[in-house]
Amino acid sequence: MLSIFEILQQQNTAIKTDLIRFANNPFDPNRNHDLRVAIRSLRSLYKFLKPQFDPVSFKILDENLSNAAKMLNSLRELDVLFVEISDYAFNHPLDTPTYFHLLVQVNAKRLVAMRQVLAEDNWKILVDHLTVANEQLNQLDLSTNFDWSQLIKHEFQRKIKKLVKSYKAVNFSEYQTVHQIRKKAKTLRYASTYLIKFAPKKAKKSHRLAEKVQNRCGAITFYTNFLTLPSFLVSYCQLKVI
Repeated sequence: MLSIFEILQQQNTAIKTDLIRFANNPFDPNRNHDLRVAIRSLRSLYKFLKPQFDPVSFKILDENLSNAAKMLNSLRELDVLFVEISDYAFNHPLDTPTYFHLLVQVNAKRLVAMRQVLAEDNWKILVDHLTVANEQLNQLDLSTNFDWSQLIKHEFQRKIKKLVKSYKAVNFSEYQTVHQIRKKAKTLRYASTYLIKFAPKKAKKSHRLAEKVQNRCGAITFYTNFLTLPSFLVSYCQLKVI
């Protein structure tokens, strides 16, 4: 079984690989998406294991990965919008004759966002953030004598309770609150994916719950961002998730 350090290092290597792939072909929406997912996955693992980390080290890791991911956000939002408009146009061919012109505008904005990420100064900032996070990872004290299974089981149990409590109390018309719950669900889902060997039963339960919450909150945040929120979505999100 991989050690905690090996799992973190594996995700760190994935970031380096996806950064190169993005630089090689930034026109492919999947390259930006994969890079963001790799960054988010590693950041989620750090958040999950935060109780065992030195506060200063965690702050450096979290802030640098967060800042790196933020630099890719605008490009991802335009990619999502392009796909959604494309799908809608395919399914509603007779609704409007302006799909082509709308997609041209979105694509033009995407090119601008892509060039901003690749601009020399911005690219250096992005790489610097990831380099600092990489250096900080190599300085972490991850003792092999520590009972990681016990810590991870405890964290799964604690985070499940917090997520369920937050989800049951949320007002689905409040975008920011729903968005924060979705982010917490993502953190839990990534942790349950990569740390499953340390606590299989807790990880599987966490993954099922997190995926349901993420999907339902994701439906709300998407429609809040791009469309009008249909009433049926609110009813859907109010269904029990456990």
